[in-house]
Amino acid sequence: GFQAVEPDNYDSYTRAGDLLDAADAQGLIRLLAERAHSDGLAIGQKNTVELAPNREANGLDFAVAEECGEWDECGDYTAAFGDRVIVIEYTAKGLSKACAGFGDELSIVRRDLDVSPKGSSGYVRETC
Repeated sequence: GFQAVEPDNYDSYTRAGDLLDAADAQGLIRLLAERAHSDGLAIGQKNTVELAPNREANGLDFAVAEECGEWDECGDYTAAFGDRVIVIEYTAKGLSKACAGFGDELSIVRRDLDVSPKGSSGYVRETC
């Protein structure tokens, strides 16, 4: 019943010291993309804006960009993915910046960092 997958930790190579590099991450994501597509699923890139320009070669269909408003990266994602970017912001400032620049183009939501369930303390969900 799913339409897509979004494998997390594409950026693990940035924390792995000499064990992994960007080529390793892209090699794995290409394998995952091939598998997802063979099962009729889209596949998304999570964060890792520096690899967004390789979207097509890596077989990626969309991006989930956490805090691209906060870090002024939404334009980098749209340059690679067009309007196929889901933006998640965790601060009012990030939401405001993302909405001001991309609110008419992208799906943008502010959530609480813990992604608390509706009705619980700390729950935040805002859109443009």
